[in-house]
Amino acid sequence: MERYNRQLILPVFGIATQQKLADARVLVVGAGGLGCPVLQYLCAAGVGQLGVIDPDRVSLSNLQRQVLFDELDIGNLKVDVVQKKLSKLNSETDIHSYPENLDMSTVFERVSSYSIIVDCTDNFTTRYLLNDVCHLLQKPLVYAAVFRFEGQLSVFHYGENPSNLRDLFPEIPNPLHVPSCNEAGVIGVLAGIMGNFQANEVLKIITGIGEVMSGQLLTFNSLDYQSELLRFKSKTTAFKPKTKTDILNQLYDYHCKNITHINDLETLKNIFNRKKTMLIDVRNTDELPKIVGFNVMAIPLPELEYHLEKLADSETLVFICQSGIRSLKAIALVQKHYPDKNYYNLKNGIALFTK
Repeated sequence: MERYNRQLILPVFGIATQQKLADARVLVVGAGGLGCPVLQYLCAAGVGQLGVIDPDRVSLSNLQRQVLFDELDIGNLKVDVVQKKLSKLNSETDIHSYPENLDMSTVFERVSSYSIIVDCTDNFTTRYLLNDVCHLLQKPLVYAAVFRFEGQLSVFHYGENPSNLRDLFPEIPNPLHVPSCNEAGVIGVLAGIMGNFQANEVLKIITGIGEVMSGQLLTFNSLDYQSELLRFKSKTTAFKPKTKTDILNQLYDYHCKNITHINDLETLKNIFNRKKTMLIDVRNTDELPKIVGFNVMAIPLPELEYHLEKLADSETLVFICQSGIRSLKAIALVQKHYPDKNYYNLKNGIALFTK
C-alpha cells in the first residue's frame, strides 16, 4: 500500500487496478535508449513480470541516453545489469533476461510467453519480424522510434480494429539508405521521452484507463515541442501472415548482391583458412566486446571511406558490427571501389562471439 500509494489514490485506480499490474507479463525487446525508461517505470509501477531481450554489452557511448547504466557497467551484458538493478528497485517484480538476438529461432517462444510486447529495437529486421509475429499471435505491440530530435509512437494489434506497422510502412526499408543512431545521432532526452510514452501506453493497456494509441501515430519534435496525432487506416495489400509458415517464408533481411552471410564461428574459421582474408570491425572504438583470435582491422564506419586503401591487398573481406546492419552499409561502400573481392557479412554481428 505504501509503495504504490500515489497511484492507488487516483480516482480511477485502486486495489483492483494494481492487481492487474501485478498479474501482467510484459516483454521489452531492446534495453537501449527506449528500453531503459520503459523497464524502469514499468518495474516501479508494479508490473508483475518483465522480460528483456538484448544481446549487447554496455559501452561508453550508451551512457548518454541509456541512463539505467553507469560507468561501472561497461563491458557487462545489458540484460544482466537490468536484472540486477531492477531487482533492487522493486523486488516484487519478476525479471527474466534473454541475452540474445530475437530471430526466427526464438521469436515465437518469447512472444507467446507474454501478454504485451514493447518494441524498443534499433533495426528493421527485428522490428518487422516482431510486428508480424505479434499480428499472428494477437499480442499488443507498443512501438516507438527515435531519430535525431524526432520520435514516433503507436500501438499495433490492439482493440476491436487493430492496426499494424505495415499499415504505416508496408515494406522493410533498405537499411543502407537509412542512417542509424550510430551514424545520424540522437538526443538522449528524446529516447527518455519516447520510452516513457511507451511505458504509459503499456499501463493504459493493462489497466484499461485512458485511450490507447491504436490506429494513431504520434510524432514529436523535441526541439520545438511540435507534435501531431495522425490517424491511419488498414492497408489490405500489406503482408499480414495467417500462419507461422507465412512468417518463416518471409525475408526480413535486406540482401545485397554478391554477399554471403555468416551465421556461425565454424564457417568464419573456414573462411580464414584462405589467404589474404581480413575481418573488418566497423563498430565505434568504445563498443565491446573486442574480437580476439582473428586477423581484425578496426575501422569505424564513419571513417571507412578514408581508409579504403588498407583493404586493397585482401581478396576476401569479412565485415562485422554490433547487429549486422552497419556491416552491410560498409560492404555497399567498399564494393563501389573493389567490386571483384569476396564479401562476407556476420549476420547477427558481435553476438556470434558471445554465444
